Amino acid sequence: MQGTCHATPTVVVLTALSLEFQAVHEQLTDVRVVEHPHGTLFDVGRVPGLPWRVAVVEIGEGNSGAAAHTERAVAFFRPAAVFFVGVAGSLRSEVALGDVVVAGKVYLHHGGKEGDDGFRARPRAWEMRHDVEQRVRRALRGRTGVHFKPLVAGDVVLNSRTSPLADLIARTYSDAVAVDMESAGMAQAAHLSGVPVIPVRGISDFADGRKEITDAKGAQPAAARNAAAVAVRILRELPLPRSRPEPPAPRQAPAVVVVSPSAGRSDDTAGWRGGAVVTVDGEACLLHDDPDAPPTETVSPDHSVVRRQALARLLPGPGHVARFVWLRQVEASYHGPGAEAALRALSDEHDLLRELGGGPGVVHYGRRGGTATLALAWPVSRRSGKPCETLAELVRDDTEPLGAWRSHRVIRGLAASCRILGKLHDRGLAHRALEPAALVLGDDGSLFLRDLGLATTPPVPGEAPGPYQAPEQRRG
Repeated sequence: MQGTCHATPTVVVLTALSLEFQAVHEQLTDVRVVEHPHGTLFDVGRVPGLPWRVAVVEIGEGNSGAAAHTERAVAFFRPAAVFFVGVAGSLRSEVALGDVVVAGKVYLHHGGKEGDDGFRARPRAWEMRHDVEQRVRRALRGRTGVHFKPLVAGDVVLNSRTSPLADLIARTYSDAVAVDMESAGMAQAAHLSGVPVIPVRGISDFADGRKEITDAKGAQPAAARNAAAVAVRILRELPLPRSRPEPPAPRQAPAVVVVSPSAGRSDDTAGWRGGAVVTVDGEACLLHDDPDAPPTETVSPDHSVVRRQALARLLPGPGHVARFVWLRQVEASYHGPGAEAALRALSDEHDLLRELGGGPGVVHYGRRGGTATLALAWPVSRRSGKPCETLAELVRDDTEPLGAWRSHRVIRGLAASCRILGKLHDRGLAHRALEPAALVLGDDGSLFLRDLGLATTPPVPGEAPGPYQAPEQRRG
């Protein structure tokens, strides 16, 4: 699955520890595992009685990891809000064990300047968005043991009331009532993405040197459960995203698809040429020339099967959302073993993508008579608003050599894309059509398979494109 807009409103919940993850997980039903292209595993489920989809993940301790995973989750799910549900240490006697702190403000306590005259703090803080703050206050109104107060975060476990760090926090962040290790990283990343952030922390110790004692008494699991329960209560009051409902699409106005064929076509691609209007599953498709993303339309030797594929854009009409997709279509000219096998192969690819996870997201699959169509999500560049380029753009003869940093990112992207290939190999299947154009390059350097190639079709000698064939295929 790749980052796409979802009709179901989604929130992401980050947790640092296994017991925090479990506390949130216990609140969910209909849970399934969704794998990010880079391997992060999210458990996605629903809270009974609410329309929200909740994606929860365990990320480990620390602000830097929280920032990285927040950015990744925001790009992947495009959530309405990001929660952090976990435990924290109390800095005030009135904030007791088992109480919950919901942070209206988050401080980062490590910012400052060290000189001969000592350390001078340079505080950084992130405040909750006003409309979200109002909903949170309403959700917490009348609740005992729940505090809507600032907290402070850093990358050090504070377990002393007399250490230099404790003194710094008391002097510089005097209104903070709790301390943790992740909220600042999450808040900064979410702020840059424009997504509301809601840290919810159960108190499991007093940051006073007795943490081991309270941990041994089971304070952490109890605090995590309390925090998860408060997070669900807030979710019940949170009407996000704030968007006006769009009117339903008129039946006579189907979504338009813009497909990008190449300028240098053979006669085999005459059906999908630039400027032509075709129909895909009953919807009008406007074909447009673009040499950077050539489609193909090939006919089997016995003329029983036509296979097509092309990049497409679903234009936003009433009730529709703009998105780019990769279309794969099989059309059977007449019934026969070859035609049925080709149609079944596309259906099997759809089923495989659903089962494996981590590959291109399925936008649509349908079969009408002898024609089957599979539409897969194609990521969009946030910089240009256009479909992301493929790896072929980087390995052209006329492009400048890759610098060390970009080469490093591409190699990391290739390694990540190998996960889905490994899952295919575990099932005794191989892609068999890997070429630079089959790998889509994301803004962050990640690489996505645009499809599963020939994995669901029986091997044929000499198959697959040009110089990128496997050695045994090149030798026939």
